[in-house]
Amino acid sequence: MNAARGRLVIVNPNTNARVTLWLAEEARRVAGTAIEVIAVNAESGIEAIETPEHLEIAARAVASEVAKHRGASGAVVAGFGDPGVEEAQALGLMPVAGLGKSGMSAAALGGRRFSIVTLGMAMREPILAKAASLDLASQLAEVLVLPFSIAEMVRDRDAALAEILRAVRGCQDGAVLLGGAPFAGLAAGIALETRRIVLDGVEASIETVERVNRVR
Repeated sequence: MNAARGRLVIVNPNTNARVTLWLAEEARRVAGTAIEVIAVNAESGIEAIETPEHLEIAARAVASEVAKHRGASGAVVAGFGDPGVEEAQALGLMPVAGLGKSGMSAAALGGRRFSIVTLGMAMREPILAKAASLDLASQLAEVLVLPFSIAEMVRDRDAALAEILRAVRGCQDGAVLLGGAPFAGLAAGIALETRRIVLDGVEASIETVERVNRVR
């Protein structure tokens, strides 16, 4: 991103500070040293977003958090369900992108088929609905839900890695999108290990913000 564009805000819609640290590290890797990255937790009161109801609660907190950062060059909502993205965009303060839409769009680039590896069975249907709303249902090969909770993965990502690798290797041909903030920073290593195209929504969201800024 261009140095003149200043400050990028990463808003974690849940309250888990460890996940926010991972998000900040990955955002700084992607954005480089030319832009300041600020990573914050929204005051949603939710430690992990695991249901559609959680998305609704988090949406209000996300929009409120984005409003605090008037003057930033952009914001990334670091939740795969994109809670509060539309509400934050409606404020008109800055470009706002979310992991879900940006990640799926990147995975499907050029008509490519893709699979999603994610957490939380209750979120499977909303993920399918999101793909359909983006006209990507025909390109989405499968949604694989890992057999552990968000809390378990956050507690020990190293222990979860073997199962993530197994899931990625088992996906159909095409790209694999890691769906969710707890995967931040893992895609490059998993791609190298599996020799697959593996993406997560952080890089895709930052690229979305950058693209919008270029045409403003």
